[in-house]
Amino acid sequence: MFVSDLDRPWIETPFLMQGLLIENEGQIATLQQFCRQVTVDRSRSLGDAYAARDHGKDAPRLSGASPVFHQVNDAQPNDFAAICRHLRTEPVVRRFRYAPDLNPADQQSRLEVELLYSAPIIDDVKRTLKSIREALACAETVSLNEIGSQVAEMARSVERNPEAMIWLTRLRSTDQYSYDHALDVSVHLMVFARFLGLAPKAVEEVGVAGLMQDIGKIDIPTEILSKPGNLSDEEYRLVQSHVASSLEMLLGQPVFTTRVLEIVASHHERADGSGYPRRLKGERISFHGELAGIVDSYCAMTRDRAYGLAVSSQKALEALIRMRGTKFREAVIDQFIQCIGLYPIGSLVELNTGEVGVVIQQNQVRRLKPRLLILLGPDKSIERHPITLDMMMDPPTPTGEPYRIIQALPANAYGIDPSEFYLS
Repeated sequence: MFVSDLDRPWIETPFLMQGLLIENEGQIATLQQFCRQVTVDRSRSLGDAYAARDHGKDAPRLSGASPVFHQVNDAQPNDFAAICRHLRTEPVVRRFRYAPDLNPADQQSRLEVELLYSAPIIDDVKRTLKSIREALACAETVSLNEIGSQVAEMARSVERNPEAMIWLTRLRSTDQYSYDHALDVSVHLMVFARFLGLAPKAVEEVGVAGLMQDIGKIDIPTEILSKPGNLSDEEYRLVQSHVASSLEMLLGQPVFTTRVLEIVASHHERADGSGYPRRLKGERISFHGELAGIVDSYCAMTRDRAYGLAVSSQKALEALIRMRGTKFREAVIDQFIQCIGLYPIGSLVELNTGEVGVVIQQNQVRRLKPRLLILLGPDKSIERHPITLDMMMDPPTPTGEPYRIIQALPANAYGIDPSEFYLS
């Protein structure tokens, strides 16, 4: 039985990540300790608890196919436990249920198709960004309308397969932080906005804002942007001025709506008033601007910068958790963690065998058991013929114990370039 929602934030329970597949009575006891009510999504459950979603008004409706609320306290907890007991006594159904119409091979095929289809879009966006920056550096007049159509194309790809677009930002990365970070923020913002259920137009707008919010840094000397040590007060004020410069460059361009400009203006504001340029607090910061601030912080931490090495997605999420309730509102941080997941697609992980793999498919039912492409052997030598491991299947190691992920790794760990293994 898959618990899809609680009556309190997941971050306030031992489970942390949204979504829990009930497999034993200990998990039920924990739910009873922390919650009075939970929501069960039968379309993502396994075995007898599974029921397909109703995909349309004309489709036959199955009893229990919609999410069902279950009391876990003050009701009859033994009944809830009884419903789950078959998961221990019958063979485990080795099947992904987060996309009931597709088996794992079909899901992987869809990912591969989207990667190949959307890779040229990513390349076009980076070329456009480069041409815009070069023109601005030469004080030439530029039209930014092309950005709008390209982001609209990316938004359609995000709608089809958000994981593919996130991974493409890694596979198509360069050694130029400004371009990579802009694309990172744009794609992650669109994925986050889609996860929150924002309208398609809003998804495109946050994508445009993410791509262009730091364009004003073109006016800041390179030696300051690439300075490895602490900035002086004067240098820091100059860096902060990029917000005003960005707005000045974007004003008057028809593709940049009021909402886009609002996001650009507020993506460095923080809920406790410690941000810039206006030191806005709390709800005075626009909702979309707060989303951009969270995504900007996360993406910056997961890329190498002049003043710091990249950290793993897991470490970046832990840093955001420490900002929860101060820099950013708790509920928004919680939603971002649920959106990204502990092991996002494209992230590197180290196994208990010493092998290193890249996540090529998330598992929305069992968050800790993604599908991996093994890149390095136990001695960290390159696997010339990489194999895939489906952690959902509990594959055994050569010693007979199950494979386990022991830690997430930063994107540049051991000099790995996943594109060499997966997408040329």
